[in-house]
Amino acid sequence: MDNKVDPTPLTCQAAEPAADRLHRLELAVQCADEGLTRWQAECFAQVSNLPLAGAEITLLLLIGSGGQSKTIKELARSTNRVDIPNIQYSLRKLAAAGLTRKQGAGRSGVTYSLTDDGCRVAERMQAKRERLLERVLAGRPGLAGQLDSAAAALEQLSELYESALREADTQRQL
Repeated sequence: MDNKVDPTPLTCQAAEPAADRLHRLELAVQCADEGLTRWQAECFAQVSNLPLAGAEITLLLLIGSGGQSKTIKELARSTNRVDIPNIQYSLRKLAAAGLTRKQGAGRSGVTYSLTDDGCRVAERMQAKRERLLERVLAGRPGLAGQLDSAAAALEQLSELYESALREADTQRQL
């Protein structure tokens, strides 16, 4: 499957070259996001028969990273999500599957951690993921530097969107 983005500018408007590049990047990010979701689901399916979606798999891996329990605010910030009810739904699915547990009470005192089963599944998935990626990346020695640059650019793009969102909100209120 060819997942390269057509860099041809939109024909309905004349855009500046920088806007064309940004549009191309946006489409590439969306394609990469869909690819990542399918990739995670396939890796997860190879280590567990639980029916989890990409959002739950992402949260499972985030909760397991760093060896510390996470608050819902930390999970939302890490994933750049604002849909707290949907995150809570995903967390309930993980708990019902026996992969996570909730500790504490109140709005700010609740944290989430992996159960022993959750740790085993997350570790198996991480090991499977690393083995497969190392094999695929071995034939692309220059890609590591490009990945670092891409990550930095995406972090800046997230900041750009946040600024643009604030600007749009300000204009809407005028």
